[in-house]
Amino acid sequence: MLIYGKEIREKIKEGVARTAKKIPMSMVVVRIGDDKSSLAYVNGIKKIGDETGVKVEIASFSAGISLEDTIKQIDKLNRDSGVNGIMLQTPLPAHLDIAVLANVIDYHKDVEGIHNYNLGKLISKQEGIKPATPKAVISMLKHYDIPIEGKKVCIVGRSAILGSPLAMMMSLENGTVTLCHSRTKNLGNETRNADILVAALGKANYITPDMVSEDSVIIDVGINFDENGRMVGDVHEESKAKARIASAVPGGVGLITVAELFDNLRIISQKNMV
Repeated sequence: MLIYGKEIREKIKEGVARTAKKIPMSMVVVRIGDDKSSLAYVNGIKKIGDETGVKVEIASFSAGISLEDTIKQIDKLNRDSGVNGIMLQTPLPAHLDIAVLANVIDYHKDVEGIHNYNLGKLISKQEGIKPATPKAVISMLKHYDIPIEGKKVCIVGRSAILGSPLAMMMSLENGTVTLCHSRTKNLGNETRNADILVAALGKANYITPDMVSEDSVIIDVGINFDENGRMVGDVHEESKAKARIASAVPGGVGLITVAELFDNLRIISQKNMV
């Protein structure tokens, strides 16, 4: 059975819209370069802003902007009291490091939840802004009443903004977590033993049918494009057909992730009013 994110997204949007009627909310998306898939994503953010009453502005810069100038532009947004949230759109040009720039953003305005301050809050089990995509994964599982507690959770991909924080969040939900990566030996053994398998490595159709069990729940976080320009996930369609439950791509976690950015903005804006 395929599961989708639209209903979850709409529910989150309703909460954001209610808050936006009471509190002014604004977000700036920093977009560097002219990546086409990036533009589609940014336009999607702008659309949700229009639908929820949240002011969304796009700050666009050329792909050749220096690290120093990028930092200056972000710092200007940090000091702008009219901006509640800042998002740094990826992918970035090769000479710009997301790990550096994510920590230039004022952590009070970090709608993606990827500043070291917010990641540190997560690791130390304190309240903070959670990373949007891991948050979306948890939201999807809870919406469909898929239990995490006591389950074997295998996450393939250990990035600092997705796989690693998701492992912590799954652990906080009392799942038993295995975090796999490119050097994991016998990866198929780990994925087949999982009750919940999360694919978050960014490689099209990487998880093949022989790597999954029939009783598993698969959450496919991957967004890739095949040779025909069609959006595909990290999990092969035949693998999803074999599993008990699997999230769709497109139409799955990605839809929720965008909404979670706005939910994080809602949390930030409410804190600023206290």
